Amino acid sequence: MDFNIEELGPIKRKMHVTVPAETVQSELKELVEGLRKQARLKGFRPGKVPISVVRRMFAAHIEQEVAQKLISNALPEALGKVEQALASQPALEDSHFEEGQPFTFTVSFEVQPEFEVSGYEGFNLTQEKVNVADEMVDKKLEDLRMAYANTKSIEDDRPLAKGDLAVLDYSAFTEEGPLEGGANPNYQLEVGAGYFNEEFEDALVGLKKNDEKEITVPFQEDHYNPKLAGKQIRFEVKLVDIKEKILPELNDEFAKDLGREGIDSLESLKAKVRDDMVATENRRVESNLQDQIRDKLLELVEFEAPDGMVQQELDAMINNTQFNLRRSGLSMEAMGLSEEKMREDYREEAEKRVKVGLILAKIAKDKAIEVTDQDVEDQIMTVSRDTGQPPEAIRDIYNKNNLMESMTDSLLTEKTLKFITDSANIEYTEPTGDSGVEAAENTAE
Repeated sequence: MDFNIEELGPIKRKMHVTVPAETVQSELKELVEGLRKQARLKGFRPGKVPISVVRRMFAAHIEQEVAQKLISNALPEALGKVEQALASQPALEDSHFEEGQPFTFTVSFEVQPEFEVSGYEGFNLTQEKVNVADEMVDKKLEDLRMAYANTKSIEDDRPLAKGDLAVLDYSAFTEEGPLEGGANPNYQLEVGAGYFNEEFEDALVGLKKNDEKEITVPFQEDHYNPKLAGKQIRFEVKLVDIKEKILPELNDEFAKDLGREGIDSLESLKAKVRDDMVATENRRVESNLQDQIRDKLLELVEFEAPDGMVQQELDAMINNTQFNLRRSGLSMEAMGLSEEKMREDYREEAEKRVKVGLILAKIAKDKAIEVTDQDVEDQIMTVSRDTGQPPEAIRDIYNKNNLMESMTDSLLTEKTLKFITDSANIEYTEPTGDSGVEAAENTAE
């Protein structure tokens, strides 16, 4: 077998492979003999069909099968001669089959870029100090009370006020007409909370039960619902009911009713909330630190991200978005999202992730950073504790779903980031505001 590799750029390659005529004839003979034994043709006994008839009757099938087998046999050997690691699966571009002649075919593929990287030890980084103040814990406890509040319809004939729960029948319209999916009966909205649209909520104040009103409000360009983002929406609204929240008292009984292990008093609840908030803050500042490292790594070396790897990353990002939408009872169609648009929007981030991944892999190789069996076992035990499932079940899930390699890659990334962090010069800064703490959701669930 002969082959030659054509360089089309820094990472793009084209490989031309030639399989000797003798090999072609051998495969052809073997396939024809097999077909002759299996063929059931009228007028011929099983296994006695003339070879000339077999070749005439199954000519297209024979050519396709022989070509496929020749490629399957030759390609791994040819790719084994490529010095750089492949970054994408080879794509067949053309092939030429002619009996008595060598078989030729051409594949294109990408290789991982080759580069050297240095300067990642001693990065100057900043990290916020973790500080969970008492008032932050108190706010979280108040949020818990709100989450476990009961509601009841108000009995007196008073108008809707901020803080009330409005039960609405509404229909939404754009300038073009009714908004798809914009009719919503018995929609419950906390007036003044700002979760839906502040102007819309303000316009509801003062309505009484069974009042109807038209409300037109603008939505921000970055609104989470693309059907509303950046548009003027007209709502036809009817106030069906007014409800008020009945908050539970913040005491030992409330803490016990949460049903969380180890929480049997208000003090233990406060301690749990604080611990969860501290853990979340630690994860947040650690993530911020790693983001700084990733940005700095991209400044150290420049290379082209292999498109095959970028497409794989895009697939993962889109699948993750779809999964999160399904968990919320939504879909890409309902949100006005298309895969084509998402691939366009996500591409820059996908390229960044691929490049950082390749740089970290290079650093891990240069510094002989490896994932040990103990690292894998520790991760399985962590997942076991977090999910409440036995380690054997977690290991079985990872093996059956071919996730072990993905877990190992993730652990290698974490160890490499830790290596860089340990060598960094870190300046600790005071927290800004409440640091965006929204932790301890698990305490309330």
